[in-house]
Amino acid sequence: MANIKQTVIVLHLFLASFFAAVSQVPQYGSDTLLDVGCWNLEWFGSTEYGPTNEQLQFNNIKQVVNNTDIDLWGFTEMSNYLAYQQLLTDLPQYKGVLATYNQTQKTALFYKKDMFEVISSQHILTSSSFNYDFASRPPLEVILKTKSFIAPDTIYAIVIHLKAFADQESYDRRKGAVTALKNYMDFIRKDKKTIVLGDWNDDLDQSTFNGIETPFQILLDYPDDYFFPTKALSDAGKTSYAFYSGSFLDHIMVTTPLTADYIPSSAKVLDMMPTYISNFSQNTSDHYPVISAFHLDNIQSLGLQSQLIDEQLFAVTADRKTVFVLGDWEGSVEIYAVDGTKTGQFEKQAGQLEIPVDHLPQGMYIAALQLKAGTKTYKFVR
Repeated sequence: MANIKQTVIVLHLFLASFFAAVSQVPQYGSDTLLDVGCWNLEWFGSTEYGPTNEQLQFNNIKQVVNNTDIDLWGFTEMSNYLAYQQLLTDLPQYKGVLATYNQTQKTALFYKKDMFEVISSQHILTSSSFNYDFASRPPLEVILKTKSFIAPDTIYAIVIHLKAFADQESYDRRKGAVTALKNYMDFIRKDKKTIVLGDWNDDLDQSTFNGIETPFQILLDYPDDYFFPTKALSDAGKTSYAFYSGSFLDHIMVTTPLTADYIPSSAKVLDMMPTYISNFSQNTSDHYPVISAFHLDNIQSLGLQSQLIDEQLFAVTADRKTVFVLGDWEGSVEIYAVDGTKTGQFEKQAGQLEIPVDHLPQGMYIAALQLKAGTKTYKFVR
């Protein structure tokens, strides 16, 4: 009897120690931003490949996803349907969409169910002419509508898992896949709020294959259309693939309508995970999670010139020195920097209000109009 009690006590202490260690994984998501992440889960749920202790890998991944509190996850290497379903069951704040192609290593999108609802999902570029370049893993596109913001918005999320390995053939296939993806984006997604995320299996500063030009140069050549928040991490020599220093393979790319909403320097690789989970790269994943953050609400970008929008309530002059709040209404106007710092508040009575903003440093700002019917927010460039 004593031995049984001792065993129970030891087991209890072990489990308490284990979950206490994992619970140290900090929160990175913010309640006021759209937090986006991508992560290769290394044969998640497979009993043949990847980490050998499936339950330990499951627990670690669950705790990372739960604690970091990211709103939108693009996962790769979801390799067991039951494990995918159990992860969603254990993370009730999320819903998910799983790839339907035949490859074992599937892509998936997890999204906060109180923030989004799915309009539709599909695989794109499924023609046999693309199959080889995409390694039989066609991109998963999920169209999401926001639920928790003042004005509904639409986000197009595309999860990709490109061909692996640092050889000429694999390099050419990645280059061919991205060329096909760009053509698709140029045609129907470039002007939408689109996020492409996942395991791109190559770097942005130079290729993992002999240090030649990145296979993604065709996207980098059009910075007015496509922006990689992760490019700065790649340029800084950061690592997202744990076993090769400076190998940054996991990327997030957005189209122009989301570029202005990017929170500067918010892109991070969570390479500190081994601090919280011992032997992380052996028992959890050989990739580190990569995240970035964006503004997302009913803010509308006005660009650089005066433009009246939304019942002609708001405008900014072409010289960007004065904001006009128009219309016969009462309320106040609050001005915020994009990091959330309040820079001023102005009370308005009936008639037109002119707000000088020439004292503000040049950059992006948010004007929040406090109306009786609710708050309207606008973005303007100083």
